[in-house]
Amino acid sequence: MDWRIKAALQKVLATTQLGDKLNHLPVTFNAKYHENVFLYQSHECLRKFDYCNIDLRKDATALEIGTGYSLVSAVVLSLLGFKKVVTVDLTPDLRFSTFKKQIKYIDSQNFLKAIASKSIYTEADLQYKFSVIKKMGSFNDLFDYLNINYIAPYSFDAIEEISAKFDYIGSQVVLEHVSPDVLGEMFRRTRKWLSNGYAVHTINFIDHFANPGFFQDKGISEFNFLRYSDNYWKFWSGNSIAYTNRLSYIFYMELAKKNNLEIIDFIGENYRQRVELDQKVIHGDVLKKYVNLIKIEELTRYQRGTLILKG
Repeated sequence: MDWRIKAALQKVLATTQLGDKLNHLPVTFNAKYHENVFLYQSHECLRKFDYCNIDLRKDATALEIGTGYSLVSAVVLSLLGFKKVVTVDLTPDLRFSTFKKQIKYIDSQNFLKAIASKSIYTEADLQYKFSVIKKMGSFNDLFDYLNINYIAPYSFDAIEEISAKFDYIGSQVVLEHVSPDVLGEMFRRTRKWLSNGYAVHTINFIDHFANPGFFQDKGISEFNFLRYSDNYWKFWSGNSIAYTNRLSYIFYMELAKKNNLEIIDFIGENYRQRVELDQKVIHGDVLKKYVNLIKIEELTRYQRGTLILKG
């Protein structure tokens, strides 16, 4: 199906209050949706934490950018031993009924072992916490118990009202949906927020219209969106549901250097079959987003990557 059909539907949905939720609804029809969300979010949260050297025996504070429809990552951060967790999003998409469906997988033996190996809590402590969490009746009770602060919609100033410093900042396939201007302010604030702490961001660099699903366009490269001018892309995808910034890992590396953030590592990966894009068709509007683009092929080198920074 041509990607413009999905883009047109998303433009219409974006004009309604329930648009984003309706756009998200089809993925929930999978019978294993909630189990998969728990497994994915918990695994990715622990994986990113592994890249950091944070002493959780001290009072440590974590910031998650992009809560989305799942609170699993914030809960995992608290169970690791962060004394305060701040999780933020543009829209308040959390539902306690959804949380209850996802958190029932928390006491699996595999998860217990995985988190116990990294947490300041013993297995017995964690099992007790699991039992308390599963009995919770509201987000208010849960937030009080785990010292989680949820801000949606958020602003940078609202974050700083809760905490001016963070030991850990993380996001999972979120930054590709943030505009370059906001990314610039986010990285500037990150430099101020981190005091010998870490920021770990996993970013997806591909055209989301090539993602699997009912509306997938199987005839395009995963970097198809690099072919178009800013105005053309904005016409089709410049809405709150479909927006992607079309930026490669190089842009984020440049931002980190500009804001004097130490780049510990960048781990690039290609996680799906590649459909190569002729570099000659990459639009000039895309190229001018970079200060020092030495090789144009770098724009399509990775489909996803994890950027590890230190303040």
